[in-house]
Amino acid sequence: MLDGLTSIISQLEKQKAAIERALAALREVDGGPPVTPTTSTAKRKATNKRSLAQKARWAAKKAAPAQAREGSLNEIGKKPGMTDAGRKHLSEAMKKRWAVKRAGSAVKKRAGRPTKSA
Repeated sequence: MLDGLTSIISQLEKQKAAIERALAALREVDGGPPVTPTTSTAKRKATNKRSLAQKARWAAKKAAPAQAREGSLNEIGKKPGMTDAGRKHLSEAMKKRWAVKRAGSAVKKRAGRPTKSA
């Protein structure tokens, strides 16, 4: 079966070459510029080179030492978040902001209420 496929492929390639020669001869008779089939294959080759280069870059990135990648991730596999000192600093800043906001809203509430005179 493999021999049959090989012979069919070789016959088709011979027919393809004959058709390309016939097309080139017809184009010469027509007077137009001959179109070479390498233009489309050159484009495909360039695309294939870019694809192979990108695959190589990804493979290199995946093959990077695990130690280099572990430095940026914690034991769960996520990027490290805030430090304890940073969390405390942020907490204190938010408490100050809310204290100012509460003080400001308390003044507005008092100013808006009429006073009772007995």
